[in-house]
Amino acid sequence: MAMAVEPVPAEIARDLARVADIADDPESGRRAQALWGLALDAPVLLIEPSTRRAWRSDPASGQPLRVALREGQLPANTCIEVDGAPMVMLMLPLADDDDALARLLWHERWHCEQDALGLPAEEGDNAHLDGEAGRTWLRLELRALSQAIASDKDAAARGHAQAALAFRARRSAQGELGTDVLAQEARLERNEGLAEYSGRVASAADPAPALLEALHTADANDGFVRSMAYATGPAYGLLLDRWRDGWRAEVGGQSDLPSLLAQALPPSEVEAGTAGLDYGIVEVRAAERERAVARARRADAYRSRFVEGLTLRLPMRDPAVSFDPRTLFPLGDAGTVYGTLTVRSAWGELLATEGALMAPDWSGVTVDAATLEGCGATWTGQGWTLSLSSGWRLLRTDDGWRVYEGLQDACAD
Repeated sequence: MAMAVEPVPAEIARDLARVADIADDPESGRRAQALWGLALDAPVLLIEPSTRRAWRSDPASGQPLRVALREGQLPANTCIEVDGAPMVMLMLPLADDDDALARLLWHERWHCEQDALGLPAEEGDNAHLDGEAGRTWLRLELRALSQAIASDKDAAARGHAQAALAFRARRSAQGELGTDVLAQEARLERNEGLAEYSGRVASAADPAPALLEALHTADANDGFVRSMAYATGPAYGLLLDRWRDGWRAEVGGQSDLPSLLAQALPPSEVEAGTAGLDYGIVEVRAAERERAVARARRADAYRSRFVEGLTLRLPMRDPAVSFDPRTLFPLGDAGTVYGTLTVRSAWGELLATEGALMAPDWSGVTVDAATLEGCGATWTGQGWTLSLSSGWRLLRTDDGWRVYEGLQDACAD
């Protein structure tokens, strides 16, 4: 629901005007329409994370309007529902780079339409992409995809694309990891990968140069678990645009982009281990072996904090969650450590800046309680703050700290 017009900071009016210029660009709009046969035209609101005040431009007057968000709505770059209609939320401060801002805007606008395209939001676990083998073959895949996109010679480009597919196959059930890892990756690529592809294509007449730079940057990423699709999705999308007309009409809830590309290429006998020599496999394996040793030490430290030590566990029931996808650290059966995380649920709000352990089924989130301090509604620990809702209280139990509803506080708020 839009609130009454009120004076707003000059920078907010400026940012809204800047976003409007990008959102209303006719060339971008035409490219977006051509991609999916839908107008990716969800309106945009800006949110100030520290205050959670939000604004949008009045469609009639163009004047800034405050927007009332639902209780517990967390700041994020995402698509939300306001008054029953989809709306893009962008966090302030905005990126200084107009190209980056445009990619983000069209990325999130695609998310507002993905259900209508038969592509509901879903994600795989992808914990394998934090292991030595998974990272090795993904980094080689990224390098091959980059060379395929960069090559203007069709035969060479196809060879690089076939190498990329061979590196991905090494992560399959027939490869080294022995699970349904490709299905997990495909789910993430149908979600974030297609959104990022759409953002890049809609925002630029030639998305290849910026994507090549992004692929180069991604090769050095420390965390691929949820971020890999931001690189692979647009890469496979551009190669499909090159060799498979009409592929977007074929994409559905079970599709995977690499398989669609493989069908557009001649049969290949590329052997991943041999092909890897052309993409720096020796260097990549050495780097990933060294990282694996450091990762094992980090995993031991996380287990000591979140599994073996004194902890606070908070249940997750219809939560609002915000996090940085680049900071995820899989911890096996215990779950995944989120480097930065905000969770809002009936019990209140948790803000963690130095790690929190999310259960595999998202049934609860755990923080280290060894240095827990507080009373009443406000509690703190190593890198986290908990603000309890009225009527909730923290209690120590035999297996750590827990939250309970309906108990009288032992001290004043």
